[in-house]
Formats: sequence, structure tokens, C-alpha cells
Amino acid sequence: MTGYTGFSGDPAEQQGNYLVLHIDTDVEGATIQVELIGGAHGPVTLDSDRTLISRIKNKGEKIKITASKEGYPTVSKTYTLAGLKLEPASN
Repeated sequence: MTGYTGFSGDPAEQQGNYLVLHIDTDVEGATIQVELIGGAHGPVTLDSDRTLISRIKNKGEKIKITASKEGYPTVSKTYTLAGLKLEPASN
């Protein structure tokens, strides 16, 4: 993808491969954080639409999803992105 300004105002981050995830949960009041392991921006707390857009540089990256709710134990799960097919950069 090129010229995508919805991810970042930095022109260097407006092209590449992006992963869009929608975390489908019906747990009212839960906080969902998603982190691209080794990414530049750290964990992101999802808003009410529970959708994450992340720029993926290599398919060896991992995503960690953490759900928490007061009164319940925090649960984390890490997913590998090894199965992704990434398009090479176009010049």
C-alpha cells in the first residue's frame, strides 16, 4: 500500500504492508491492549471499535494481545505473524 495517511503523518510510514485486526469480544468493560513485539510505538489500547491497524515490516514479527478487567485476572496471548504473505516494496 502506498499513500496511506490513516496510519501516520510521517511520509516514511505511509507505505508498506499493513495488518488490520478486529478483536471480537463481548466482555463489557474489558480493556484490550495490542503490542507489536519490537515495534516502535509500544502497546496500544484499543477503543470501542476494537480495531487495530499496524504496519508490518517482516513476517517474523509477533503481536501480543492483553485483556484486563477489574476483578478478573489479566490474560495475554502472543501470536506469530509467520504465515503472512508480505508484498515487496515497490519503487
